[in-house]
Amino acid sequence: MSAEDEEQKLNEEERDNPGAPSEAQAETLTPAPPARKKPYLARLLNRLGVQTGETAEWALDWLQVIVVAGLLAYLVMAFVVVRMRVPTGSMLPTIDPGDSFFVDKISYYFRQPHPGDIVVFWHHERTGRTVRYVKRLIAVGGETVQIKGCEYFAENECGIYINGKRRSDPAYNRPYYNSGGFNFCQIGAASGEHCTLSDPETVVTVPQGHYLLLGDNSRNSLDSRFWGFASKKDFIGEPFLRVWPPSRFGFMNGYFGSRR
Repeated sequence: MSAEDEEQKLNEEERDNPGAPSEAQAETLTPAPPARKKPYLARLLNRLGVQTGETAEWALDWLQVIVVAGLLAYLVMAFVVVRMRVPTGSMLPTIDPGDSFFVDKISYYFRQPHPGDIVVFWHHERTGRTVRYVKRLIAVGGETVQIKGCEYFAENECGIYINGKRRSDPAYNRPYYNSGGFNFCQIGAASGEHCTLSDPETVVTVPQGHYLLLGDNSRNSLDSRFWGFASKKDFIGEPFLRVWPPSRFGFMNGYFGSRR
């Protein structure tokens, strides 16, 4: 196309679309795409005098994402929720061996543990090892506890007695048995000749800031009957969502109306 023909075409376009930019003008007026912002780590290195190319910036972008994701995961695990798997049958039939669940850690920042709740806490073994245990909170500081084992008493009498009264609500509605060799008299929590919870006559007073914990399967549970009280500072949180096995998936421990 000659220069004259091109000029004539432009004039015709202007007559047909008065005020509209020509193709040449449109190309000139089209804004350039914004420059891609460098990752924060690349900008930091540039400030320190280190030059970064396109490949390095791509790698730093991904590194930045991984670091942030890892930090968020750490904060969630440290302060909000943690996953736990139970290897034993000490909490049968409430928790089966192999069950896995998430533990709510944040609630204890706003409330105290309640008797009857299932709790997760740090247990300090005699070997010096610290392990996570899951048990049911039976009594809190200031309360007295007596176990009238079902091997000694009739069904309508045996169970847990708190401050002299038998607990029959759902959280305690299971057979309990006398067992364990921990001497509560040595720490002033019991007196006289009745010092261990293997004796159905023993009445234990829970110290302030401590808790007495038992497994739901008290025939096969290593709990306060054997090692004494748990301290408030060792509590981690409460199971609230069972995720394994899939057939038992759902809320637990009283969360959102679930069974305790």
